[in-house]
Amino acid sequence: MIGYGNSVFLRRNFEAGLPPVNTVAPAITGTAQEGQILTSSTGTWTGTPTITFAYQWKRNGSNILSATNSTYTLVTADVSQSIKCTVTATNGIGNASADSNSVTPIAAVDPDAQAFITAAAITDPTQQAAINTLVVDLKGYNVWTKMKALYPFVGGTATTHKFNLKNPLDTNAAFRLVFSGGWTHSANGATPNGTNAYADTFIIPNTNLSLDSTHLSYYSRTNITGPQVDMGVTETSAACYLLYNYNNLAFKAINRLEAAGGSTYTPTNGFLIGSRNSSTTEKYYHKGTLINTLTIISYAKSTYKMFLGAYSNANTASGYSSKQTAFASIGDGLSDTEAANFYTAVQAFQTTLSRQI
Repeated sequence: MIGYGNSVFLRRNFEAGLPPVNTVAPAITGTAQEGQILTSSTGTWTGTPTITFAYQWKRNGSNILSATNSTYTLVTADVSQSIKCTVTATNGIGNASADSNSVTPIAAVDPDAQAFITAAAITDPTQQAAINTLVVDLKGYNVWTKMKALYPFVGGTATTHKFNLKNPLDTNAAFRLVFSGGWTHSANGATPNGTNAYADTFIIPNTNLSLDSTHLSYYSRTNITGPQVDMGVTETSAACYLLYNYNNLAFKAINRLEAAGGSTYTPTNGFLIGSRNSSTTEKYYHKGTLINTLTIISYAKSTYKMFLGAYSNANTASGYSSKQTAFASIGDGLSDTEAANFYTAVQAFQTTLSRQI
């Protein structure tokens, strides 16, 4: 009788139906990036047919308002947060819920950053993120539009190091670099050999820059006290360069006569910016701090090309450097605030790449 009674109970329970039971959890597919669409599967369930499914997307465990479809478009608020989908299965007997895997979306890639990443074939996610953040920061600080050339030196090879972030085309007109002489390329930047190495930017101040609004910047990972030039161009009537050290004086020039003056020498590692924002004043910043203001009249713009890792003396390289460079830029003049913000953005970029000074 006991066995007979159990079989009757089981038969009646089967005839009544079984509630949903999850056997394989739902799964999220799609690119976890702002603006992209994620899709959640239902997972695998047992239970008496017919089973229907409902979806609820969650951010850090809390329901996202109106996100109740199998697909969800990621928004800014989702960046760096934990996103998952709870699927609820229901039939005539009951219901049950199961959570999908969680994903952590990243920010959308700025189109200008993506253009550089594609051109330079940057595949490392950390480098990609660093480039994107740098572009977003520079635009946020309103200094992106002041740049003619930005050289971030990522990717570790001459091929990746040559591209201008502002216009990543492999042409002279786009101011991509052409390396000459002995250079060493690594994840930390590009290092000239100090004897015959330089890079041609194809930027000519007289054509591409403004007499009373020009800046140069150079991020050196090496402190060299010898007579070396980071970047620039000079001729008889005009000079525009960083940084020439002679007898403990740092000679720097922005669109004026070369011999017009020098200043007390400063360490040459870290981020150095030289900027002319008027016809009378040049300012120099080291690691975000104004270190020198020179009252020197602008005179003329050079008609020759500007080099990195040396200076162009009427298109002939001289003053060769051996400093490892991790960033350089050329463009319009910067205000004190813009220079400080520029340093903040570049230093964050270098810190992300673990090569900050």
